[in-house]
Amino acid sequence: MSNIMFRMAAKTDIGLVRTNNEDNFQAAADLSTGKMSWVNNELYSLGDLGALIVVADGMGGMNAGEVASELAVETVKECFTPERITPAVIQNRFSIERFMNEAIIAADSRIKFEAARNPESKGMGTTIVIGWVLGNKLYVSWCGDSRAYIYNPASGLHQITKDHSYVQDLVDRGSITREEAFDFPGSNIVTRSLSDAHVKAKPQSLLKPFELCDGDIILLCTDGLSGMLRDEEVEAIIRRQEYNMDLLASELIGAACDADGADNITICLLRVERGGGVCNPAIFEDTEKWLNGKGNDGFEKNLDNGKSNHERDKDKLQLKKIVGIAAVAVLILTLTVTITWLLTKKSYEKEQVAEKVDVKPEPEVSTQPPVIVESTDEESSSLEENVGLSEESDIKHSSYRSGNFSGKIKNSNAFNSNKLGRGDTSNEDTMGKNLLTPVYKEDNQKPSPPSDEGEGSDEEVSDTSIVEYYIVRKV
Repeated sequence: MSNIMFRMAAKTDIGLVRTNNEDNFQAAADLSTGKMSWVNNELYSLGDLGALIVVADGMGGMNAGEVASELAVETVKECFTPERITPAVIQNRFSIERFMNEAIIAADSRIKFEAARNPESKGMGTTIVIGWVLGNKLYVSWCGDSRAYIYNPASGLHQITKDHSYVQDLVDRGSITREEAFDFPGSNIVTRSLSDAHVKAKPQSLLKPFELCDGDIILLCTDGLSGMLRDEEVEAIIRRQEYNMDLLASELIGAACDADGADNITICLLRVERGGGVCNPAIFEDTEKWLNGKGNDGFEKNLDNGKSNHERDKDKLQLKKIVGIAAVAVLILTLTVTITWLLTKKSYEKEQVAEKVDVKPEPEVSTQPPVIVESTDEESSSLEENVGLSEESDIKHSSYRSGNFSGKIKNSNAFNSNKLGRGDTSNEDTMGKNLLTPVYKEDNQKPSPPSDEGEGSDEEVSDTSIVEYYIVRKV
């Protein structure tokens, strides 16, 4: 638990010109209680979940602006409950700022929803600024031109938020100075707000949280104060009444009305009585440069990760490099896989071709019956010479019955009755040599006996008796 003791106050005024008050505000002295309550200038001890102050400046005319600012404040109240402020939310600066910005975005969505549902509220919108004192630090998020200031007797008054406005853009570009911006035409034109129909709300956070010091006064206000009084005038009023927050709020509102009072005026104040640090005026140097348009790109922050625009640009560039490298890597991998596949396929096809060449085809077995041609004595003699038969060759023959073929066999010296006869077995021991071996087509058919008519006589063979011969060599 923090040792900080503080006082707070919050007030609003319709001003001298407007007929209705479109501003809204909220404050909670102790978020740990779950109640959005406070008493002006009461002394409080900062609880574990801190204290909250919120200001919203509605836009859009009668009923519309007032509804928008009220919806924004109500949404923030619903977000900042003990149930939602978990240890994960308050674990570090970035989680805290993200939580605050998400509350603003939720308010933006709710206002847009109501505007779409209710035609009478079409065009309504609001600015918003949230201050959360947690531990010994101040966290601020905002959208629009409602402002946050810190005053300390040692450092004076310092604006710590940058307006989302037309004139601030001119300051950032160097077209005008901050002093000139106060009176510059179009100072009431905002470039960001809640319920902008064209874009999603883009809340912003501080350059860094401010460590609270004794005597610090946190001021949140609408442009009904900052647009009526210069910062020097506001600082002078605070110095005169820096101890009583209730009186200080009243004096600031009175001064704004005296200046012109052309707009609604809303103020939230929180003073650190004790428990803080010692003020070092140098901590505002970076903020002043930022507000004057110097180093703007290096300091602006958004919701996504709490980083500056410069840091986000570096991250985007780094991301582009990573994506580019990844794309090249994928391309190289794809080409490598494709080339490897093609080479593997080609190698496989070569192996297949080699295997086909190495394999010798099996001889085809003819299923057609043999064709018998009548042979002459000369042909028989030629056959005897070609196959190397001699009179000593032992020849066996057989015939089979078939009704499909017929023919004659001429007896020759190689095919005489003595050698074809079954009675002569003197050369049976030569069966292992080159033989002309008959094959029986039908087992039940017996070979016909050789003719005794002598050499060169014709032996009629019936049209159903055919002999087939094969040459068998000894292995």
